[in-house]
Amino acid sequence: MDKEYIIFQEDGLFGAKNQRGEVVIQPQYMEMQPFSCGLSLVRNHQYQYAYIDINNKEVIHFGIYSWCDPQFTCGFSRVMEYFYLEEKNKWGIIDTLGNIVVPLIYDKIWAIREEYLFSLRAFLGDKEERINLHLLGNKVIFDGLTYICTYSVEAFKELVHCKKLYVKVQPNTRQLYFTFGANIGFVSLKGMPKKPVISIVANSSGKIFPLLMEKSDIGKATLSPAKAAPKKIISRTTSHQTSFWEYESEKMDDTDNWSAPYGDEQAYYGGWSREDIESGLADSYEGDINARWNND
Repeated sequence: MDKEYIIFQEDGLFGAKNQRGEVVIQPQYMEMQPFSCGLSLVRNHQYQYAYIDINNKEVIHFGIYSWCDPQFTCGFSRVMEYFYLEEKNKWGIIDTLGNIVVPLIYDKIWAIREEYLFSLRAFLGDKEERINLHLLGNKVIFDGLTYICTYSVEAFKELVHCKKLYVKVQPNTRQLYFTFGANIGFVSLKGMPKKPVISIVANSSGKIFPLLMEKSDIGKATLSPAKAAPKKIISRTTSHQTSFWEYESEKMDDTDNWSAPYGDEQAYYGGWSREDIESGLADSYEGDINARWNND
C-alpha cells in the first residue's frame, strides 16, 4: 500500500489527505481503500466501483466491474464482471492501466500474493488451472513509474560501456525499443526530442528498466510508448536529418552507423535505409520489405 496518502471520513463520506494533513481529494465516496500502485478503489452512491489516481481521475471507470480487489499487488488486481446470460460473475485480472491481463472467464481466482505470482490458482468449474503472471504480464507498461536515477545519453553510454545505442521496432506492435550491448531499454518520445535522457525506472508491476525519454517528462507517473510510423505513410521526401537516437556531445551526429541491418535508422524508416526512401526504391516495392533483400 502507498503510505503517502491517508484516507479519512467526514460526514459519512471518504476522501484523502497527504502527510501534511492537506486534503487532496475531497470527501465524496461511500467507500475508499488505501492507495496501492498509485490507485485507490472507490465506491459511489450507485454502488459502482472504480479505481482513481491521486488527482481523483478515474483510471478504471465506474460500472465496468461488479467487484474489484481492494488493493493492487505488484501491479495486478482481480476483478469480477457479471454475465447476465450465465447469471454468474466471472473473474479475471487487470493491470494498473485497466488492461486485461487474464481474461474474465474463471469461476474463481485465489487472492494475488507476491509469493504466488508464478503459480496463481484459478478454477473453471471444478477444473483447477495455474496462472503465471510473470509470463502473462510481460508487456511493459509505462505506468506507476518511480524514478531511480537519470543519465544523459552520453553518460548512459559510458555507464554501460557502449559507443552507440540502436533503436529497433517490435514487428507486431510497432513499439520502439533500444539496445545497448546485449540488453534492451524502452522508448517514450514524440518526434524529435529536445533534451533526451535515459531514466532507470520501476513501473507498477515492479519491473525495472531504462527508459529513453524527454527530460521535461521526468517525474511523470504515466507515459506513452513510442511507436514507429506505418510503412505506407513514409515518402521519399523524408528529411535528411539523421537518426534522433544517436547523440554525440548532446547534438546530432551525422556519422551514425546506418549500415547495421534493422539498426536505428532502418527501424525508424520501417526497415528501409534512408537512401532507399529518398531514391524511391522503397515506394517501388509497395511495402514489400522482403523484396529489398533479394534485389541485385
